[in-house]
Amino acid sequence: MAGAFRQMQSMELDDDDQLDAPMPIPCEKPEFPWGLRIALTEKEFEKLGLDPQDAAVGAIFHGHFMARVTSVSSHDRNDGKTHRVEAQIENLAIESEDAEDREEEKAPEKSSRKGRLYR
Repeated sequence: MAGAFRQMQSMELDDDDQLDAPMPIPCEKPEFPWGLRIALTEKEFEKLGLDPQDAAVGAIFHGHFMARVTSVSSHDRNDGKTHRVEAQIENLAIESEDAEDREEEKAPEKSSRKGRLYR
């Protein structure tokens, strides 16, 4: 199914899941801002029609999402003006880049992935 277009699915939590939602607690020094990390559980994998057992540490997946802007602010500071925009991901679709790479290795003449930023 790699390379196939996937329909976006809403990631909105139902009432019970909202009460049980995990909150971010930093356990180690992060490599990236914690707000850029997403966590998917069995419930999200089910909504996406994917098997969580197919996931492996270090694997790459391609994601498409729609997010709603929840906050916009700007502040004047001594060292200049700062801007911040926050958004909530509401819809998500993902596909395996590793599977796509394997398909391209079988037929390298079809397309080249050289130059893609996430490679």
